[in-house]
Amino acid sequence: MSSLCAWAGTSAPGADAQIAPLPPYTSVPPQAPEPTPAGSEIAAPGAPTAIIPGWSFTTELASSIVGSGNSVVLEPGHSDLVLFFDATPPAARPVEFRYRLTEYDNDWTVTPGRIAHYRRLPPGHYRFEVQAHTPGQPWQTAVAVVAVRQKPFLYQTWYSYLFVSLALIALAAQLLRQRDQLLKGQMGIVLEERNRIASDCHDTLMAGFAAISWQLEATAKLFKDVDETLTPAAKSCELARSMVAHCQAEARRIIWDLRDPHELTDILSEALSRAIDAHRLRDSVQTTFEVHGDEIPIAPGAVHHLVCIGQEAVTNAIRHSGCSTIHVALRYDEESLHITVRDNGRGFLFTDLAVRTGHFGIPVMEERARKLGGSLRVNSAIDSGTEVSVTVSFQTINYLPHQQHYIVPWIGV
Repeated sequence: MSSLCAWAGTSAPGADAQIAPLPPYTSVPPQAPEPTPAGSEIAAPGAPTAIIPGWSFTTELASSIVGSGNSVVLEPGHSDLVLFFDATPPAARPVEFRYRLTEYDNDWTVTPGRIAHYRRLPPGHYRFEVQAHTPGQPWQTAVAVVAVRQKPFLYQTWYSYLFVSLALIALAAQLLRQRDQLLKGQMGIVLEERNRIASDCHDTLMAGFAAISWQLEATAKLFKDVDETLTPAAKSCELARSMVAHCQAEARRIIWDLRDPHELTDILSEALSRAIDAHRLRDSVQTTFEVHGDEIPIAPGAVHHLVCIGQEAVTNAIRHSGCSTIHVALRYDEESLHITVRDNGRGFLFTDLAVRTGHFGIPVMEERARKLGGSLRVNSAIDSGTEVSVTVSFQTINYLPHQQHYIVPWIGV
């Protein structure tokens, strides 16, 4: 070591003249090797390459190979497939394989064996891939590929699904058509029965009311002739006449409702408008109708009762108030609806004596409002006109206890 240091620290005579100066040193960074494109690796000489000699549908014995080539087709019902693979050229060292069935296996399966067994393959198209290598070496050899197709049963094909879907749609349409025809037939039977009842009422009941009214008028005339109109018998006769007149009016309305040629509706404004138009044709009183708020459909049975209340209020105003104008307003709130009938007639003082004098319109309207779960209010004053208003909640209007059968809401009774 000392001699080496002495040699390095001293120089021979003339050594400076013999050593030429070195050029300036520039460091060149090492360049990284360019990446090799995937799949372009070249296998080492003698590396094993995978081959697929054939396949079987029964056992895993190599002697049971029944087919070979680039594709295999499994008929419906044959869902077991055994694929055989090997390596070439034969190597003295152990060989390891990896395989996968695309669209079925999630990843490669590494095995030293030479068999892949698949059971119960779903219908579809697959690719069986297998690759070989020497343990410890990268997977650089070519991949052997076989196309696999599992045929579906007839009921598993897309056109069978389409046929079943179309058949179900046709069946549903037929059931709906039959149900519609059944409902129309039942409604036709009910409407026919309503017409029969209306005819019987018109021919018998109305004739009986007319006969009773004539007899009462004759009796009232006898009381007038003897100047006994203030006796209890005369008052009772007058009350009976008023009751018969009211019953006649109600009977005419019921018969008209039974024979109403218009279609049933669940839109209250349409039904009210038709009723008001009928009054305009018969009477000279100016009648207006307004709708406020967003209208929603309600049960036809409720429409019937509300229209009857409106008709009764308009009829009473025309007959008893001596008015020149009647205003009908229909208002829809969030939870209820309101009908208001206002006239500019003479008005009256509402007392319980109204029933005893033969005026039954208000009790009938109250009863109809009660059936709907609503309330009726009458405001009137002498020379200030009369206002009749009914309020019904949506929570009760569509769930009437007498409308449980599915035909009743359509008929509207």
